[in-house]
Amino acid sequence: MVARRGALLFFAVQAALLVALGLSATLVYAVVIARTVQPVWAGIDVVLIAGCVALIARFPSKLGFGTLGERRIVKLVALAAIALAAVLVAQLVFVDANGVWLDEGQYLATLREGAIRKSGMAPFNMRWLEPFLAGPLNVVPLEDANALKAVNFAALVVTAFYLSLLVVRLGMRLRLAALVPVFLLCSYLAVYAGKNRLVLDPFNYAMFVLLFHTLVHRAHWKYFPIVLLIASLNSEKAIYWLPVFAVVMLFRRVPWREAFGKTALYAAPTVLYLIAIGLYLRGSPTEGGEKFFENLYVMAFSWFGGVTNETVKANTFQALWFPFGAFTIYALLALVDCRRWVKAIALLLIPIFLQALIAHDTKRMVAYAFIVYLPLGMLYLSRALDELPRSIAVPLLVLIVIISVAQYYLFPTADRLGYALYYGRTIKLALAAAEITVTAALVYLHNAVFKPS
Repeated sequence: MVARRGALLFFAVQAALLVALGLSATLVYAVVIARTVQPVWAGIDVVLIAGCVALIARFPSKLGFGTLGERRIVKLVALAAIALAAVLVAQLVFVDANGVWLDEGQYLATLREGAIRKSGMAPFNMRWLEPFLAGPLNVVPLEDANALKAVNFAALVVTAFYLSLLVVRLGMRLRLAALVPVFLLCSYLAVYAGKNRLVLDPFNYAMFVLLFHTLVHRAHWKYFPIVLLIASLNSEKAIYWLPVFAVVMLFRRVPWREAFGKTALYAAPTVLYLIAIGLYLRGSPTEGGEKFFENLYVMAFSWFGGVTNETVKANTFQALWFPFGAFTIYALLALVDCRRWVKAIALLLIPIFLQALIAHDTKRMVAYAFIVYLPLGMLYLSRALDELPRSIAVPLLVLIVIISVAQYYLFPTADRLGYALYYGRTIKLALAAAEITVTAALVYLHNAVFKPS
């Protein structure tokens, strides 16, 4: 009974941290970006945030994150501020050019009707949690489409914050982990989320990070089925994590019978839910249209040609395999030396890329690979910088950050400010050359010269 009470209290404190961060982010979105606030709901949100903070202050021992060391609450606030600032900058730079197309129209219909729609299109009508949070369960100081955009903004902040915490829990120093939001938002993920704010992907990003957190310590595995079920209310993509969970247990020397038995037990609530909602929504129309299996040509490491579809021609090898720049290389190098159970996360690339084979918006699907490339890549980057001489490591890190930011934000920021950048092609060539040079220098110097034998 005492153990159960302790587990429930731990979960409550973690939920309080999540809610406080999310509601704070929606308030920032309402004031700074939407520039419209419902005063009554803003006041309610402030009270809710204060209540969450009070719960955390009352039970600080249940906050966890012991890897942060002393003054962990101060460090958590600092990481939250960095995540919020990074997402805010991205959403101010990338123009909201949202159209209400197929996905968006279905989600807005669910939001406005406040019900799971049998008349809606599958699988969009299965994804109801976030539309409900912006609709019938809405507590943010905005309404309708603006409320959905605010929830997405908060989800991006949660993603950046908990991704920073994740790499700290995996052994990275806090100072380097604070750069995680920068690298996360210097990618196509930030561009897509900034320009299309009515899809549900940011919420799924946040759930993917939280699912990874439940795998870090054995004591937290019991929270995996809870987070998995919540994630499945917003997307069937949550089931990608079931084989990862099983392999994590196997890699941690759990007997295979126990590993698969526990996976089946933990999967049961989610699988039963998906079966139930599938039966409830049976007969719903499904999306038609062409499936782009020709993506396989551009996903191959060797170039075979054969692409005839115009949409597939717009996809590139870089967009499919390097959506986070050099972090694909860093992640591959991390697989050599990182802890065995962490390597299981790479299995998520299998369903992600299978889905990319048939996706109409391939880059959006590949953006989910952040949960593989960034944590693994940061582990390698951290190790490489530690093993390089400080006189080399610091300039390389500074250059990596500058190049990452400039590639994605230099030209959009200039456009937003009304400035025309002369020699734009030359600048892009210089950035490309710098990225290749700095990445090659880091990898070569670390592995060929300074890595301990």
